[in-house]
Amino acid sequence: MLAFALGSMTLALAIVYRLAKRQRWITLFIVCHASLLGCMMLLALQVLSDLFFVGLAALVISTVISAVVIGAMSFLIVFVPFFTSWVIAHPWRNPYKGLFYSLAAIYLVLGVLRETLALRYFDHAMVALFVFVVGFCLTVVLKNINSIENKTARTSAIVILIVSAAMVPAIVLALIIPALRPLLLGIYFLALSITVMTFLYMEFGRISSTVPKRHEALSYASLSAYHITEREFEVITLISEGLTNKEMAAHLGISANTVNNHVANIFSKTKVRSRIDLLNLLKQNW
Repeated sequence: MLAFALGSMTLALAIVYRLAKRQRWITLFIVCHASLLGCMMLLALQVLSDLFFVGLAALVISTVISAVVIGAMSFLIVFVPFFTSWVIAHPWRNPYKGLFYSLAAIYLVLGVLRETLALRYFDHAMVALFVFVVGFCLTVVLKNINSIENKTARTSAIVILIVSAAMVPAIVLALIIPALRPLLLGIYFLALSITVMTFLYMEFGRISSTVPKRHEALSYASLSAYHITEREFEVITLISEGLTNKEMAAHLGISANTVNNHVANIFSKTKVRSRIDLLNLLKQNW
């Protein structure tokens, strides 16, 4: 349940990141992660159905869920290599394309045999086949890590490789002891979700740091060090809006000479020589 919860949060973050950064790799990741998350949810529902249903109802629910999971895993056997080939900038073509389509078909057949014959041998073969596909993809990523152009994707791939290497003993243990498989797979998915979530948070921080900050409105108090009067502050405000001395005079209802005097006093108090210098000074107080 913890893995599913964090996986859902990671998926939500990935979707938000996709809206902010329209990059194809994150779109493909969303598809892959959503598929894995769906499989986990279905497996959890299967466990719950075994606890709360008996007889024919339990058999029907378990069969339907198993069929959907088998279909989803068959899809991942093709999609994960496709995603891998796209990330490392290699074309998705034969012989690998045909190989993984064939492996997906074999996985589908094994799933049907497992459900109809109820033999544990087929279950072991399905797990071994999926582990082989994931292991193959991780090996390809490791070999071509420098060809990943996107820095975030490359860093995420490196960390996923490290996490996967650390989980090898657990994966082997899951193959030997099937009863531990749900727990160990959940731990692995949890580790992947935490890894991706961390990098997405880092990316959000990087994006926010590059967004220009909106300045607050200039206030009379912020210019107190220059001993600016209220009328002079009104003139400064109009200068910041780009008005000429004549336009300021009309706006304030005073003569142009009076505006000139105010401007001269402002320049003297702020130690500037031009409007441009004044505006640059004012930016430090915005």
